[in-house]
Amino acid sequence: MMNRNCQVDRKLMTSGWRGLRSALPCSAVLLTLFATPIAHAETLIDVYHLALGNDPKYRVARSDGRASGTAIDQARAGFLPTVKLEIDRLRTNQEILRSNNPVFGAGQTTFTTTDQSLSITQAVFRKDVIERYTQAKAIVRQSELSVLAAEQDLILRTAAAYLSVLAASDNLALAGKERDALGSSLELAREKLKMGLGTITSQYDASARFSLTQAREIEAQYKLDDARQGLKEITGKNIVSFQSMRDTDGFVKPEPQNQDAWVDTALRQNLTLRVRGEAVEVARQEVKRQGAANYPSLNLGVLHNRRDTGSTLFGGGSNVATTDLKLMLTVPIYEGGLTKAVTQEAIYRLERTQDELDLERRSVERATRLAYTGSLSGTTLVPALKQSVAAQESALAAKNEGYKAGVYTTLAVLDAQRDVYIARRDYAQSRYDALLAVLRLKQAAGTLSEADLVSVSAVLQ
Repeated sequence: MMNRNCQVDRKLMTSGWRGLRSALPCSAVLLTLFATPIAHAETLIDVYHLALGNDPKYRVARSDGRASGTAIDQARAGFLPTVKLEIDRLRTNQEILRSNNPVFGAGQTTFTTTDQSLSITQAVFRKDVIERYTQAKAIVRQSELSVLAAEQDLILRTAAAYLSVLAASDNLALAGKERDALGSSLELAREKLKMGLGTITSQYDASARFSLTQAREIEAQYKLDDARQGLKEITGKNIVSFQSMRDTDGFVKPEPQNQDAWVDTALRQNLTLRVRGEAVEVARQEVKRQGAANYPSLNLGVLHNRRDTGSTLFGGGSNVATTDLKLMLTVPIYEGGLTKAVTQEAIYRLERTQDELDLERRSVERATRLAYTGSLSGTTLVPALKQSVAAQESALAAKNEGYKAGVYTTLAVLDAQRDVYIARRDYAQSRYDALLAVLRLKQAAGTLSEADLVSVSAVLQ
């Protein structure tokens, strides 16, 4: 981009353009290039590794997964005994004012009482604990799949953001070249008008097209800046040097070349779809857990108590230890309809998760078919657009010759120049779209991994 600007500045000075560029920025750029070492290009894999540690969306998913992973430990606690120790210390000031009982003394005394209680409770049968443990296993499976899905999403988002920067850079470079070409046409139209060989209409046409390409170049710069910010949003770092697309059209067709086979794989392995499936299982277990409140529960308890009293109402202290063993059966009879209400709520939520699963299944099927078509068409679309570029360039060359011979008008040449750069932009964009289509297909099938990024990076240089 810097070298191109320098060439533009020199052309502007020699051709007499005014107000578009100055020679000073070019000199500054040259000094900067000599003073600053060339930055090493950040590869797609480098950027992905950076995103793994810095992308907030992925870190949120990972933290949620770790939190959900404790569900089994929480549920297992219901099967284990609970042990509780309680210590109470009481200080008593006692004054006997009057008593008809001759055993009691008279006067005032102060004494302390210490109670120590150790209780152990073990669940023998609790239906809600059993259902919660089964539900917890589904929650953990769901969280593990969610983290894997988030990782695949990060792979795709990183590749899309990286390739968006490359595509935006290509668009900016093409916009600059188109501006240069139209600038030459505008200068030629002005010279021919001065010589009496052209028309003012031709100059206006060239000037209008030139202004349009200037606006297009400004827009391309904005889009490049936004694409860079999109990548920074994922990585948390300003990436300044990138790989570029190799001059190749050798895109491989997806294997197997059977759309229905890819759809079947996606419906079985798509991670987001599997997360929805586990959500249905969690909701189903929630219905059972809430309904378990209607079942009786049986607990075994051991209570050891020691009471150390400095004095009593009868005079004299005591130190007494007791141990109680009890079996506690609780039979719920009626709780105001609460159990029925919360169970019904759980049923409705189960129905919702089942509907969400159906919706996700249809969405996955559609996305898989679209990605398959995109990856397959890339193998034919990219070469076709490359041929289109060659044909448009040949047409432009012919019209330039025809223009010199007086066969074509200035407008015809300008249209041909426009068509050339449209074809070049479409060709460049089609190669990035083809790469992303393959990644989207593998994500839909649940097989996307870092190895696929390595394959994409191999197409870059």
